Amino acid sequence: MSHEDEVLSRLVDYHDHISAPHVPVADDLHRGRRRVRRNRGLLAGAGAVALASVIAAGSLLAGERPTDSPLPADRRGLHAPLVAPDTLADVREFGFHVEAVPDLVTTGNWAIDPDRQSIGVMVLGVGGGLDLSVAVYYEGRAPDLPSGSTGQDVSVNGRSGTYVESVLPGQWSAILAWEYAPGLWAEVSTPVRDSVPPSDLRSRMLTAAEAVRPGGEAVLIPVRVGTLPASLPSAATAHDTSVQYFDGDWSWWLSFNDEVHLWATSGAGTDCQGSDGTPFAEDFTYQGHPGCLVDGERIGLRLEGANVFIDFVDAEPKPPIDDLKKALADLTVASRDPATWFDLSTALGR
Repeated sequence: MSHEDEVLSRLVDYHDHISAPHVPVADDLHRGRRRVRRNRGLLAGAGAVALASVIAAGSLLAGERPTDSPLPADRRGLHAPLVAPDTLADVREFGFHVEAVPDLVTTGNWAIDPDRQSIGVMVLGVGGGLDLSVAVYYEGRAPDLPSGSTGQDVSVNGRSGTYVESVLPGQWSAILAWEYAPGLWAEVSTPVRDSVPPSDLRSRMLTAAEAVRPGGEAVLIPVRVGTLPASLPSAATAHDTSVQYFDGDWSWWLSFNDEVHLWATSGAGTDCQGSDGTPFAEDFTYQGHPGCLVDGERIGLRLEGANVFIDFVDAEPKPPIDDLKKALADLTVASRDPATWFDLSTALGR
């Protein structure tokens, strides 16, 4: 039995305790939440300098090796910079992967944005499985730590880092950030959760951090963008994308300048409801595809194999509805087999 089979078998045993699954993008939209570009500073910024100071000071106090000392002989972990692409379509493969180690399995969820690349992992421990995000920042970018937080010194594959745990009444989250080479950053983080943090939280986050290695798989997308009318942003301006898996289905997200968001899901249902859960405002049929217009801010079509949507609430001026219908109808959806999916350049019509 392979390592991942063993981990998945244990996950079945833990199923009553596993943390809640990822909330689909549509559910966030129903609650009126809007996705925005992450506000992360350059290393030249004060926030990044402060983070570097915290980690460097922690290294000296703890007697750890300085961040500019030679890498270990076995070169564990990352050792080369992740260079930012000129455009999203230039990304051919992930710059890192998480190595298979006991009690850790990747979830298949991933995201690429202007600052970093990230993938999802689950680490087993006390009380069941814990979902984490592992991110590597592009050269010249850096993670943000909670303001006013005090970090604990940690060492990741011989490199100095800091661990910050934020616990509020009924809520908690944590970030483990480390400088894997001078000026180059990575992190493991949790979402904000409404529960009690596990007693082995820091240990599990270190397990994920120390399993990060250079080099990753090809980036594949289940949807290819077709013709985008002139009233919509060019595919060349797309700046972040993600794919998420849950219970055999996938969800895909693409953002254009934080004004127009294109997304799709292979799951059943139409999501043709308003933000308050009421029935959709208008239904229609376009080129034989059933569709809906929701609250004057989201439009959807049912294509073969997926529901596809455009969220245009932040677009000014609002694109013509006929243009939005055409853009959705021109999308191409691959089969559920990732081998049929599109590379990122092809997916964006390059």
